[in-house]
Amino acid sequence: MRGSDSPAARDVLRILRQVRRPLSAYDLLHRLEDASERKIAPPTVYRALEALLGEGLVARIESRSAYVVCTHVGHTEDCVFFVCDRCHSSLEVEDRRLQVLISERAKSLGFQVKHRVVEMAGLCGRCQETKSLPRAS
Repeated sequence: MRGSDSPAARDVLRILRQVRRPLSAYDLLHRLEDASERKIAPPTVYRALEALLGEGLVARIESRSAYVVCTHVGHTEDCVFFVCDRCHSSLEVEDRRLQVLISERAKSLGFQVKHRVVEMAGLCGRCQETKSLPRAS
């Protein structure tokens, strides 16, 4: 049995798919508790997220300590995340050229990369068009 087959992992994945924007572990915890009408221990959410991360079904937005469904499930390339400061949506872009560039530069510096995080913060197209849109909370 894979970790993502657990009821908690399925529920976390379902919530992330419905919301379609990054959520913190505690946001997920509160939504799970609301849906089940019972208390859930934080380690339950973290174990579910760990399993989903391990299988490439979700990604962590490091700068926000939040999680989002991977749009490139089973991808082998690193992704770049574009995260909107106003509505908190995220877009995932997979581009092999970026991975090659980073790998080549690291090699030329004699640097061994263990973890890559590439995130861009700014305003999405929708928020640029509707500047009067209130900030998401």
